[in-house]
Amino acid sequence: MTQAQSPFAALTPGTITALDKSAEYSQSWHQWSEPEIDALTLAYAAGRPLLVRGEPGTGKTQLARAAAQVLDWKLHAETIHPRFEPHELRFRFDAVKRLADAQAQAGGKGAEALDERRYWCPGVLWKAYGWSSALRFLPNVEGIAEPKGHVVLIDEIDKADSDLPNSLLEVLAQRSFHVEPVAEPIGGENVQLPLVVITTNEERDLPAAFLRRCIVLSLAPDAGYAAWLVSRGKAHFGVLEGVKGRDQALLHDDVLWKAAEQLVKDRDAVASLNLSKPGLAEYLDLLYALHTLFKAEADAAVRTEAQIKWLARLSAYGYLKHSVDNPNSPAHQNTQAGERRNAADKEPS
Repeated sequence: MTQAQSPFAALTPGTITALDKSAEYSQSWHQWSEPEIDALTLAYAAGRPLLVRGEPGTGKTQLARAAAQVLDWKLHAETIHPRFEPHELRFRFDAVKRLADAQAQAGGKGAEALDERRYWCPGVLWKAYGWSSALRFLPNVEGIAEPKGHVVLIDEIDKADSDLPNSLLEVLAQRSFHVEPVAEPIGGENVQLPLVVITTNEERDLPAAFLRRCIVLSLAPDAGYAAWLVSRGKAHFGVLEGVKGRDQALLHDDVLWKAAEQLVKDRDAVASLNLSKPGLAEYLDLLYALHTLFKAEADAAVRTEAQIKWLARLSAYGYLKHSVDNPNSPAHQNTQAGERRNAADKEPS
């Protein structure tokens, strides 16, 4: 069978990609699924943005990091908030600082023109479509090599109103835009298209015209949520061939499964109250804590026993985060924490 000409098509489901530590992110690992591989292959080949849907904690943001790692392209990330303005994807302009500098200059003896580069900050689209011009407005760029390409992550686009996706759609369609301090257009027909990954938690419906222009991937756990969690847990704490320090598992499978099974119970408890459910992020937080607390214990059996006992003591605080009034509810944090702690204390040492 002929191999498709895409870096993603060469991946196989279950492959684990190590994600490098950066100023913004800690080191992590991404386990590839077939839907992720296929959707990214289509977005890459079609030159369309990839919209990733799914509940919090399913790895939507991490997918963009993994894509940048596979492509060896530079990642530019922006997290959207309710007051985010559409132009901020292209640029930010610090008018307050410029006014203050202008007033200070007027009150002094200097007559030098203000350096406009101090007040313009390139956004993720400017960096991706016009890296060379953006460099003039970025601090500490000495020695930064020209990236092979750019991945743009626009995280939680559903936090903004419809003006933002509509504005983004216009830029992606035209593949160029103007910014005041730069004479030439940013982008153009000859610019290598970035890979744009957009995430949504489905808190707000996105415009139909925007959806039509996107490749859409709905991330949902496979059948058997506990098994899905454990497979992700193994990417972080299991054996990884060729990775320093991962020739042996960092956490025993019993720890991974007990943490996953407790999460499934707690998801069902809060779902029955129509509350947002804990997911992969909470699961990994608990596992990282258990690894950190007992990594100095050399005896593997003793370590695993202690981790399982403390898993029972700590899980309610990591999984049950909502305020629930009924103390008899399985979603009531204090009650559950006490019951799990008592059960753990009764376990034979």
